[in-house]
Amino acid sequence: MPLLYVPGVARVFYDSIQNSRHTQADYVAVLDGSWALAVAVCDGAGDDSDAADAAQISAQIAAAVTGSTNSGVQGLHAARTYLQQRNEDAPPGQEGITTAVVAAITPGLLDMAWAGDSPAWAVLQDGKVIPLTVPSCHPCGTPCNVEEKHEGEGTWPHRLLIYTDDYARIILASDGLTAHLPLAGRADHMNAMLDDLARMAAPDLSGEYVAASLLDMARQGRGRDNTTVAVIDLIPREGEPE
Repeated sequence: MPLLYVPGVARVFYDSIQNSRHTQADYVAVLDGSWALAVAVCDGAGDDSDAADAAQISAQIAAAVTGSTNSGVQGLHAARTYLQQRNEDAPPGQEGITTAVVAAITPGLLDMAWAGDSPAWAVLQDGKVIPLTVPSCHPCGTPCNVEEKHEGEGTWPHRLLIYTDDYARIILASDGLTAHLPLAGRADHMNAMLDDLARMAAPDLSGEYVAASLLDMARQGRGRDNTTVAVIDLIPREGEPE
């Protein structure tokens, strides 16, 4: 499993599985940027090369800009510009859209932005799990995705800026991770996953083990969707307990 270690900031374990889909339309980009550790997870809408292109373009651009600006919002605005250009140049019917969740991580601080329903949670040092990406908007129904701005109430992209001194780890994923939930649970997949994550992502478990276990669970999910998981184990700041 790929690992990025940024001294004094975090260890990131990340991977994607195609499951039974014809195309791998998930993409994860991890970058130790000049201003922040950036992690971006994108889930293309569909099971074709256009969805895959949209996810790859968005994750790579969002991570690059986020890492150099320490702003997930700037990362997603840059990704939107590039994705719109790609879709303008594409033949009719071959446009691509994607969700995205991108985190900018510096010691003690998380700046996260997202569009669509790719989820994120924090595991606190005491083992409690809290949802981070709320609201979580379906990419085709709101609309709220990397190309289309959120309409009605709410800003685009959604944003969270929060201190992380009581966080043990952050988990970013695509919605394939929640495919095992009953249909009623998927309507609020952020909160429906809290019990599973409290058990499977406890702070005393290694990040690599947690990421592998979550992907194993996704392999059994209904529909066998593409699934990406990034487990970000935060390194306590100097003078704080491990």
